[in-house]
Amino acid sequence: MTLQTPRENDNDGTSSASLEAAARHVIDFNMNGLHRIEKDLFFPWLREKIGTLKDGVGDAFSEVLDEIEEERAHVSKIAIAVKEQARVASLADIDPAKRSEAISNVAQMSAALTSRTRGIMEKEETLLVPAVAALVSPKEQKNFNNKVIRKLGLLDSRLHLVGMYDAVWEVADEKERELFNEAIPYIPRMMIPRW
Repeated sequence: MTLQTPRENDNDGTSSASLEAAARHVIDFNMNGLHRIEKDLFFPWLREKIGTLKDGVGDAFSEVLDEIEEERAHVSKIAIAVKEQARVASLADIDPAKRSEAISNVAQMSAALTSRTRGIMEKEETLLVPAVAALVSPKEQKNFNNKVIRKLGLLDSRLHLVGMYDAVWEVADEKERELFNEAIPYIPRMMIPRW
């Protein structure tokens, strides 16, 4: 989620305008898309699955989901501030010192976003992913994935799939690549270079 900052001597606002476009893409498309899927589909589905667990396990997982949702709300507030500072940095007639300050603010808030989202991701990977693997059959997981794709729509699904592909191949982790190849059907995988 790290946003690259433009050159400090950006007198015409061109690089800063690309900063604003990058901030909008990362926040409006990537982050808000994920939050929408989690809020509308994943968390309600997961709450339904864990609600049946006894001996306080369901309550513990419900608390984890509440914490993640609360943290996600903080992330959303930071994201709004990042977009505003990126907008300020992109103004054509802004004083260079103000532009520099706005760019610095974007960098600092981007670091905070990265830290907070990494914390959410670690919590989801260590607690939620194993729970889903233990509680939900592969067939039902695949059905849920199809719901997510339908919710995103064709274009957004393609863009997210290409982004996931790029991220998996950039890390060069063979296990992640195998999981990607197992989870994503053959035809969409073959279409990625065309998208």
